[in-house]
Amino acid sequence: MEKKELREILKFYKSMYVGAMINIEDKTLFATWYEMLKEYSFEQVKNAIIKRTSQSSYPANIPEIISNIEVPDYTIEKIPPHTVIVCYEDESFGNFPFRFLNSKEAKEYSQKFQECNYDKESIKILHEEHVRKRNSSVLHTGEKRKQD
Repeated sequence: MEKKELREILKFYKSMYVGAMINIEDKTLFATWYEMLKEYSFEQVKNAIIKRTSQSSYPANIPEIISNIEVPDYTIEKIPPHTVIVCYEDESFGNFPFRFLNSKEAKEYSQKFQECNYDKESIKILHEEHVRKRNSSVLHTGEKRKQD
């Protein structure tokens, strides 16, 4: 999570727990929340606050929020300049490497990943399409050489 996103999380938290005595401008409070939540995404933290709110009307503390964060069954490894590997814990799925030609293509696929919510089957289909697309340019180039 980025610091600007944490500011939005704290505003959201304050709106969910109107009576909570939390000063969003307190630098120590901000630093503590950031240190504890920086490894999670904005959506994960927001969803955890919503989930916790449905369990109790008392304001959630940071450990309670963290305990309500849903951790995905995949990891994302970014390798500069334009490679992303989506890995699933389920060994039958394994790794899906995506090697992009440029940052524009990488951004387009990042959007597709988010739209499918990193669903295993959807990522597998996206990977197959990606590999076919990458290989088609190689095959066409080879076919042209044979014809020459």
